[in-house]
Parts: sequence; structure tokens; C-alpha cells
Amino acid sequence: MYRPPPVVLQGWLEVAVMPAIRRCLAVLALIMALLAALAVVFLHAAAGWLKGGQSEGPADVIVVLAGSFERSMHAGDLYKKMVAPRVMVSVPKAERSLVKLEELGIAYPRPEVIYREILRRKGVPDDRIEMVAADAISTADEAAAFAARLDSGGMRVLVVTSPYHVRRAAMAFRDAFGGKAWIMVTGTPYEHFPNDWWRSQDAARNVLLETAKIILYLAGGRFSAEQGQP
Repeated sequence: MYRPPPVVLQGWLEVAVMPAIRRCLAVLALIMALLAALAVVFLHAAAGWLKGGQSEGPADVIVVLAGSFERSMHAGDLYKKMVAPRVMVSVPKAERSLVKLEELGIAYPRPEVIYREILRRKGVPDDRIEMVAADAISTADEAAAFAARLDSGGMRVLVVTSPYHVRRAAMAFRDAFGGKAWIMVTGTPYEHFPNDWWRSQDAARNVLLETAKIILYLAGGRFSAEQGQP
């Protein structure tokens, strides 16, 4: 079998192979640089993007999404400012840990009890508070429940949630209402959500989780209580 001399092999490598390798390395370096640039943009823009598009204009009803108690605090402030004449609060599906406590006979205040008490202490009368048993496990569930409850064209609905949740809540509610109501969403100022979110463990977790949930939502993924939970 003929074997080309080493000099010939070396020349072939230099002429044919090495330029291709250099081109691949250059493309790889360019891709890495672009990814690094995108990462920098994401770091600085993520928080502002997630909480963007907030509005607190006059409304017919304030809707408080289940979650942090700070949401009810801000809803109480908005009511006192006469932004809307009534407050509707989403009652979440009972968490498994609370169900187990109840099974053991251990008293533990349900979130909706605390939501109502916060609103009372903020000056919202009982007859202006309505608890809506959405039995929800997701924002899409909550939006569907309120869309069914507030079936009135032209209604102005102000949704109160956490700052990092504003964008996804707006998507879910506008999709659920289908243009039958004017949807506004605001994030409670009682929850700190800094623009330099990567410096805070809580903020970093919220940004990463919320970004993943938005991607899932845009891809058509929905978690629903009707599907059941494992």
C-alpha cells in the first residue's frame, strides 16, 4: 500500500484541514460572543421586561391574584385611592401541606382569611370584598375563572399581582377575556424586585422561573386544576 511521505501529509493538512478548523473556531468564537452579549442584555433587561406595561387607571373592579400577601396590601391602597369600588380576591386551591395540617387537626389560617383581614385593616368594607373560589393552580386558571365571573363587555379590570408576574398575568387575562374587557395589570410595590435581580436570591429565582413559565405559556402549555395533579 502506498503511503505518502510525511511532508506530503503535512502539506495536505496545512492546505485543506487547518483552514477548515480555523473557520470552525472563528464561527464558534462568534457564536460565543453573541451568546455573551445576549446574556448581558438579558441580565439588564429581564426585570424591566417582566414588570413592564403596568397601569393603575380607574377600574370597575380590582382583582387580586392568589399569592403573596403584599398583593392584598396594595389592593387595599388602591381601593382607598378610589381607583375601583370593589375588590375581588382569588381563592387558591389548598396546598397539600395545608391539607395535611387540617387532617392532623392543626389550626392554620387559610390564605383567603389573611387576604380578607389585610383588606379590612386597609379600610376596605366587608361588603366591598368578594372572594372568588377559582380553585386554581395557575394564572391561566385564575384568568379563566374571572373571565367567567365578570362576563360583561367593556368592563375595566385592574389585576394586582407581584412585579415579576405582571407580564404573564397580562397575557393570561387578555387571552381569557378575549377583548371583552379592558385589562390593566399592576405589581405591588410592597414586594421588592430590583433591576439588578442577579444580586438577590429571591429575585433571581423569580426571574428564571417566570421566564420559563412565559416560554411555556407562549408554547401553548397550560397547567389546570381540571387536569389534576400527580
